[in-house]
Amino acid sequence: MKIERATIPMHSFIYGFSLSADYSECYQMSTDKKSITLESCLSLFSFQPKWVDFLYKLRNILVKPFGLKTSTDEITNINPQKGEKLSFFDVLERNETEILMYANDKHLEGWFSLQYEPDGNKHIVRFVTVVTFHNLMGRIYFYTIKPFHYLIVRDMLYRMCKH
Repeated sequence: MKIERATIPMHSFIYGFSLSADYSECYQMSTDKKSITLESCLSLFSFQPKWVDFLYKLRNILVKPFGLKTSTDEITNINPQKGEKLSFFDVLERNETEILMYANDKHLEGWFSLQYEPDGNKHIVRFVTVVTFHNLMGRIYFYTIKPFHYLIVRDMLYRMCKH
């Protein structure tokens, strides 16, 4: 199984937001796992490896003096519907194969889409990130966390496709 950079599907909820964004990325992975569903992918949000927990805690400590939102909420609703929350993300759209989440703060806006689609005998699982910067702090923040963001996305895709 290999993670690939991909284009954002035009039929996805997030595609329209990506057209005017400052940054967008799409990573995908194929799996022959038959039991994969959007719900099974979302269930992994409730468990983070210790190194990811550490990064989130460090992030919260570092950004608090700048007045950015922090979250220490434990994720209990692993199957959120449109209008509900997943941690500090609002769920904007949801269907059987995609969930579109959104977060807004004074430095940037972020849209995140988790998608899966059948592809013959395989499934493709995608994680899409779209970001619009509000100011210089947004750019500095994002490009500082970007390498860690990739590691977290990669880890999530591997866990979604293997479990």
